[in-house]
Amino acid sequence: QLKGRIWLEKDGHTYMSWGRAVLLERIAQHGTLAAAARSMGMSYSHAWNLVEQMNRMAPEPLVDKQAGGKTGGGASLTPAGEKARDEFWRLVKQFQTWVDSRKIQ
Repeated sequence: QLKGRIWLEKDGHTYMSWGRAVLLERIAQHGTLAAAARSMGMSYSHAWNLVEQMNRMAPEPLVDKQAGGKTGGGASLTPAGEKARDEFWRLVKQFQTWVDSRKIQ
């Protein structure tokens, strides 16, 4: 059985992967980076670092973060973040179709 996963790199560093795309989905769903990280069993600091890496590598930020405090913080996907997430899942679907079309002899 042939299996595989894809990820996108920039300058030898991971830009987008399955886990990062899920993190973007969870940010959109929960509205905070902390809640998104918790829902994935990920530490807040790890989630923060992943978002910072993606934001630095992307032509424009994927996640807009608002600092916490009395009014609370938040996070949301920018239009570029929504596009990057959707494009990644489109590539995953195309890749899976390619994998499924191959027969190992």
